[in-house]
Amino acid sequence: MSFLAQTLEGSAAAVSAFGVSTRDYDALPDDRVLELGVAIAAHERAFGLVKAQHAAQVARRSRREFGHTGLAARNGFASPQKLLQQVTKVTAREAGQLVNLGNAIGEAEAARELLDNGVTEIGGVPVETAWDEPICRAVTTGALSVECADALRRGLGKPDGDITAERLRELATELLRGYGELPADALFQRARAERDLNDLDGIAARQQEQYLQGGFRLFRKANGMFGYAGQADPESAAVLMGALDPLTSPRRGGPRFTRPEDIARAKAIVDDPRTTERITLDGLVALVKAAGGLDPQTIPSGDHTLVKVLVPAASVEHAEADEAELPPQGFGVIESTGTTIAVGTAEAGLCDSRWQEITIDTCGNPLDVGRTRRLFDRRQREALAVRDGGCMWPECLQPPSFTEAHHIEQWKRDRGRTDLENGILLCRFHHLLLHNNHWELHRDAEGRYWLTPPAAVDSDRVAVQLESKNLLTRARQRSRQRPGSPPSGAPLPELIAT
Repeated sequence: MSFLAQTLEGSAAAVSAFGVSTRDYDALPDDRVLELGVAIAAHERAFGLVKAQHAAQVARRSRREFGHTGLAARNGFASPQKLLQQVTKVTAREAGQLVNLGNAIGEAEAARELLDNGVTEIGGVPVETAWDEPICRAVTTGALSVECADALRRGLGKPDGDITAERLRELATELLRGYGELPADALFQRARAERDLNDLDGIAARQQEQYLQGGFRLFRKANGMFGYAGQADPESAAVLMGALDPLTSPRRGGPRFTRPEDIARAKAIVDDPRTTERITLDGLVALVKAAGGLDPQTIPSGDHTLVKVLVPAASVEHAEADEAELPPQGFGVIESTGTTIAVGTAEAGLCDSRWQEITIDTCGNPLDVGRTRRLFDRRQREALAVRDGGCMWPECLQPPSFTEAHHIEQWKRDRGRTDLENGILLCRFHHLLLHNNHWELHRDAEGRYWLTPPAAVDSDRVAVQLESKNLLTRARQRSRQRPGSPPSGAPLPELIAT
């Protein structure tokens, strides 16, 4: 019996052991329900390999050179993806995903076999290890699901320019070692961040590619309603989110308010009988109506939806100096989405935007007010947004606008100070979870932040290091660890929020 067959049989048996009926599953205690999830994931990984290998075979037997004698064409399908959709009942996206991954696994195995047999070139072309071999190997050993493998491959991209196949292979190995247990969407974001941090020159090209992929379509449906479909590039999405989020954020986990007028506004939104989606649509229509009669040539400068972009001060100085012979350095980050943008895009935004300087050190502690005030003020919140980049809870993706400032040494219990080093951003859900379920936060001497779970979650109470969601902050923290970098706490160039 093959290793794959043993894996499939073992994982299937492990899942079936939990029961077959609703009554069986209702009888499971909570810890067994969690164990069932782990068993299902293991079986999905094993079966995903079978699906990818099957898709690759369908694609190979349907190659264009076979014409109408290929497997897909003989069965009446224009492509192997169309055949897979019909036979295995997967979506078009999943069919393409399976074909691409299956082919990658086959190519990686073929290259490795040739190299192991001493074959270093064929027809004058060198045989090289595939850049995504670590990803393919993780799939074949059952350590990675098809969805996560696809997320890693898409996030890292392909070798190009200064990013060699060897460097991508190293990044893939590092991501698998450090973040291989993450779900696919979080893994994609990690992979894309690593690509951006290692390929600053390619950010502009990737940004332009995303821009061209964006679009919006309105269409009539059979029931008399109109549907809409499309996707937005990160810049466009930031504008839309900045305009529409305030309409519904109290319903969707937005921060709690302290001023009476803000509390009243939030309550009105929560109590509104319309659905959240209806409120959003009404708001969008109102914005279009309001802008529909305006002449774009007469719109006052600065009357735009607020979108914050964080860029190193060096980029601003470059823009103001207008030194065209100098190549742009670094990158910017859209605060609301955490997405990187090219320096050129940030410079263009500075031409028609207000901006402010925030000088930070590597730990991000520019403004301290001790115990003179309980709440963090606006400028401190701006500084925390730059340092933390959103909710600092592991893998939470809420942006700074959906967070609250938490005292690590709590104001009442610990007599904590309202200083930047004692503050951290948490979304409302995780802020309440921390207080109600007795999680603990602390800051070490190196300026790193750690989250310790309660004994009910982890009997050993192993602390987890928290990482900023802001790529600029992460890049600075990395540079601090290199030889010749400034010591912890040394001043760094300003960050500009526009």
